[in-house]
Amino acid sequence: MSAQLGALVGAHLSNRRRSLLAWGIPLGLWSAFIVIIFPSVEGALSKAVGNYPAALKEAFGIGQLTSVEQYLHAEMLSLIVPLALGYLAVRAVASGLSGAAETGRLDVLLSAPVSRAWIAATSFVSTAVELAIVLVLTVILTALGSLLADAHLSLAAAIAGYANVWPLALLFAGLGIVATGFSLRTSVVTGAVAGVLVTMYVVDLVGRLDPDLSGIRYLSVFRYYGNAIEDGIDPLAFCGVTVVAVALAALGAWLFERRDLAG
Repeated sequence: MSAQLGALVGAHLSNRRRSLLAWGIPLGLWSAFIVIIFPSVEGALSKAVGNYPAALKEAFGIGQLTSVEQYLHAEMLSLIVPLALGYLAVRAVASGLSGAAETGRLDVLLSAPVSRAWIAATSFVSTAVELAIVLVLTVILTALGSLLADAHLSLAAAIAGYANVWPLALLFAGLGIVATGFSLRTSVVTGAVAGVLVTMYVVDLVGRLDPDLSGIRYLSVFRYYGNAIEDGIDPLAFCGVTVVAVALAALGAWLFERRDLAG
């Protein structure tokens, strides 16, 4: 079983090797650029942020922007990286399941002694590995940018900040597998889960902006995301979101096992 898992994960990563670079390098270069320009804009940023409304700074997790870690979180980790990795996660599972059904690759896989539920499970594991690789590439390029600009970015803080995106993105991989239990069209799966991703972000943002609506934030996974680059990873939130992601993947695998592949 472990050999079968390794083979399926290896095949997934081989098929998506270009995607690893296509996502990891741009995100890493963008993060590196943010780090590189920080020393030259630090003074202007401090003055500008002082005039921002408190509710706005709270909503977008903006501190005083007096450190490169705060600036990196405000520019990359508060919005761009979580949304990008969440979308990548659902694209990865959609490619491995609904995309495989559309192209006929799924029939080839099922000709071997392997269940559809096991294929769905390995797609989830493969996506988890893919997300981790993309995040590692991003951290490496960000750290190189810090060295070039002498920006004094804490490597430990950067690792915590980017690692904290992993369970959040993984949750949308789990939702993607659930979606394949209802549709084998890649566009439907991707569009539906991407819509949930954006909706959850907006719900959390509205809850941050309006204290009277703060309760709706519990409907969004972003409520548990936090600011790990400054505050460190919250173990309870990290593990809790990961457990929910695994539970969704298990539910999706069960649905995928029982659905009509002709539909």
